[in-house]
Amino acid sequence: MMSEPRPLNIPVILGTSRKGRASVHAANLLADLLNRRAGVRSAVIDIASVPLPVDDAGEAIKSTAFSTAIAAADGLVIVAPEYNHSFPGLLKHALDSCLSEYIHKAVGLVGVSAGPFAGIRVVQSLLPVMRELGLVTIFWDINIGQVAKVFAEDGRLLDEAFVRRSDRFIRELIWMSKVLRQGREQVTIDEEAAERIARMPCPNCGTPMTHHADKVIPAAANEGDVVVAAARACSGCGTQLATLAPEPVSQLP
Repeated sequence: MMSEPRPLNIPVILGTSRKGRASVHAANLLADLLNRRAGVRSAVIDIASVPLPVDDAGEAIKSTAFSTAIAAADGLVIVAPEYNHSFPGLLKHALDSCLSEYIHKAVGLVGVSAGPFAGIRVVQSLLPVMRELGLVTIFWDINIGQVAKVFAEDGRLLDEAFVRRSDRFIRELIWMSKVLRQGREQVTIDEEAAERIARMPCPNCGTPMTHHADKVIPAAANEGDVVVAAARACSGCGTQLATLAPEPVSQLP
């Protein structure tokens, strides 16, 4: 008897900590809409609740809870308001604290604006960041302009058309998340790389883990050195891991 596939885990990142933020209503509604889909679970990750020191950056300030949530995700939604033609700096600060956790996962972008441009510039600004992190952007976005006409201050939805407009976005995000999860768990990268980094058993269930990607990251030991983070996925229980190559290598000039 075949077991039921485990649910797709697609959390929604709320990308602002500003007081009175209207973006929280969009994030909560999208998490709710995702949870209504069969075989999908979602929750809001509020960056305002992620402990992020400001005296350093990158993986040096990594939050264990945030890292674990991103590693366990099969896809992501990022909801961000437009501040001065771009997205909030704290969102970038949070996103930069992880690296290998993002590789080969789908992401959908939601721009929110109080004005008429509907957060389009948020999406434009986020696109190159998503590529560098290793995320795969879907080709549908959600743009919410004049947000006060879409959500009341208490979070009530004022424009029911928002739910209809979200449907294609959600369907594409679920499809891409399923496809990329299948790839992470079943497709191993080229034989040369697979030989260089030996396969390892899943620490939770013992299933051999698939080596599906590498990402070069800064080494902590010596300035200017880098290490390779090998991303692995388990088809048995869904565990995802990143392990480092044993020795750092010098960066090319």
